[in-house]
Amino acid sequence: MVGNKDIGEYGKATRFTKDNQPHNRGRKPKLYKQLKKLIGQSVGHELEKEDYFNVIRFLMERSPNELERLIKDENGQPNKDTPIWVLNIVSAINSDIRYGRTFTIEMIFDRIFGKATQPIEGDVNAQVTTTNSVDLSALSTEELLQYNALTEKIAMKKDGKK
Repeated sequence: MVGNKDIGEYGKATRFTKDNQPHNRGRKPKLYKQLKKLIGQSVGHELEKEDYFNVIRFLMERSPNELERLIKDENGQPNKDTPIWVLNIVSAINSDIRYGRTFTIEMIFDRIFGKATQPIEGDVNAQVTTTNSVDLSALSTEELLQYNALTEKIAMKKDGKK
C-alpha cells in the first residue's frame, strides 16, 4: 500500500506560521476584564465574606414588609439599587413563605452557622477467636477446601440446621 506523495502539500494554505496568524491572537480575556469593559467601571470585590454573612443575617431578621421595601421602591417599581444577590435571597425567602417551605432558611442557617453535626456513637468489639489451635499452613488448597466444608457442616449441626 503506497501512501500519498503529496501529503505535505495539504493544508499548506491554512498552516500556522508567523505570517498566517488568527485574527483573535492570544488568550481570551478573563471574565473580569470583559465585565470591566462592558460596564465601563472597575469591577472589584466591595464586600468581604463577613460582610455578606452580616447582610444575610440582617435579611433573616426582617419582616416580609421590610423585605418588600428592598425589592420595590415607594412607587411599587422594582428597586434598581438593590444588589442582585440580595434580590435573589429575598425572592427565595418570599417563595418559601408563599409555599410553606423552609429550604432557603435552612440553607442560609447552614451557611452562616455551619451544618449541625450529629456525632455517631458506637461500641465496636471485633475479637476474632478460634476454637482450634491447629496450624493449617501445611495443607494444600484442596485440603483447605475440604477442611472448610467440614467446619461449615459442624457449625450447621451446632446451630440446629441440617
